[in-house]
Amino acid sequence: MAPPPAPTRLTVAVDTRGGRLALVRGGVPQEFTVTLRNGNTAAYRHVLVAFQMEMLVGEPGAGAGGGPGFLLERFDTASGSWRPADFRIANDTKPAALFSGGSPLARDAVRTERYRLRATTGGPTGSSPVMVSFIDTDADGEVAAHVLLGHSTR
Repeated sequence: MAPPPAPTRLTVAVDTRGGRLALVRGGVPQEFTVTLRNGNTAAYRHVLVAFQMEMLVGEPGAGAGGGPGFLLERFDTASGSWRPADFRIANDTKPAALFSGGSPLARDAVRTERYRLRATTGGPTGSSPVMVSFIDTDADGEVAAHVLLGHSTR
């Protein structure tokens, strides 16, 4: 009798051309993918991909407005269009237990999602990594994984 397969766990990856986001204020958005590859030990009923970045200080004389200075969108495969996605910009961390929602991820399943980030006109410049968190919202907001995506805006 063959031994049972070795247990595997959730792994995640964030990929973009050049390995980081290099944005220009008012320029075109830069696309990236998020891939979740589940192991063979547990299925998730609701796993949420959450994005956060620390605030950047605007350039001297930069105009106010433009919200947080960034627009994150997720590609909706059902409609074939880009939809706004939540992007938290703050210098503190939102407790994972406060997140809700997410999508199922079966054992041994792989899911790849497309996103794009744009720096709005008049927004801040600088460099701060984008933190991508993978949260099991059914397990009191247990963070299954974190990935940092390098980012700069000029």
